[in-house]
Amino acid sequence: MEDGWSSVCIGANVDIQRTDGRIHSAVVSGVNVETKSVTVEWFEKGETKGKEVELDAIFMLNPDLARNIPKDVINASKVVTRQSVSVAPQSNKGSIRSRQSYARAPVQNGHGNMGPPPVPPPPVAVNNHNSAQNQIVPPQNQQGTVPALRRRSNVVKEVERLKKNREERRARQAEQKAEKQELMNLDPGNPNWEFLAMIREYRASLDFKPLCENDVLDDRQILVCVRKRPLNKKELIRKEVDVVTVPNRELAIIHEPKLKVDLTKFLENQIFRFDCAFDETANNELVYRFTAQPLLQTIFDGGMATCFAYGQTGSGKTHNMREIGRAHV
Repeated sequence: MEDGWSSVCIGANVDIQRTDGRIHSAVVSGVNVETKSVTVEWFEKGETKGKEVELDAIFMLNPDLARNIPKDVINASKVVTRQSVSVAPQSNKGSIRSRQSYARAPVQNGHGNMGPPPVPPPPVAVNNHNSAQNQIVPPQNQQGTVPALRRRSNVVKEVERLKKNREERRARQAEQKAEKQELMNLDPGNPNWEFLAMIREYRASLDFKPLCENDVLDDRQILVCVRKRPLNKKELIRKEVDVVTVPNRELAIIHEPKLKVDLTKFLENQIFRFDCAFDETANNELVYRFTAQPLLQTIFDGGMATCFAYGQTGSGKTHNMREIGRAHV
């Protein structure tokens, strides 16, 4: 290892400064002589982190390490680059000559800022159309000094990648939260708004073609029909969810809300097929035409027919039979 690097070795404890201004100790895990930098690691929040720090920053925060370096190394590290430009007359090829000179920075009381000499930036050629000469102007910052070139380490790139992923994840979470709030506003105060939103989304993907009076009657010996009962007033007051969908004349879909092991809510859709399916908008006239009316014609022709309704209590059996009988008897 070169002179001046013996005080900064692998395993040494040094103080470093974070990008947010915090200063804490870290362990040197690698030394890069070519780039005049060291790699440090520390343990934070249950995980090991690391970064690459330039040598002058290490000496600035750790003056004890700078005292162990010989004076000739200190004087050699105090060489400051000063760039002078000489402009030659413009030739046919437009060649420009430039030279560099070095000046020593003043040392106070035999001590100064430790670290290797900064690398001068490449000159930038400026073409002035109003003059007959081309000048080489080095890039400068707001203070008028030439900034040192810094090499982006793999640790910095990894931190930027993690920062980008975190910002994208937060943006997705904000979008999901906005969508959730919008769905809650559709049914304010409804504790089952999530299942209701799932049912609405499923129904939006269906092609509805309900049974109408112009549809053709099926000539069958046995006919099985189902009629959907709409929600009553008590159910609406309790904000219960309509879990039955009749998209066409043959299908009835039951939406069953369920929970996964991790308490994630999902919807299981069970499809049932019938000879005739009446939705909540179907009236008694339509029900009579497709169920009881063909049976009466069979009886008048000397045959035998039976019509009965079955279902759980409160499903509307009496309502259907009584209303049909009053309208057509």
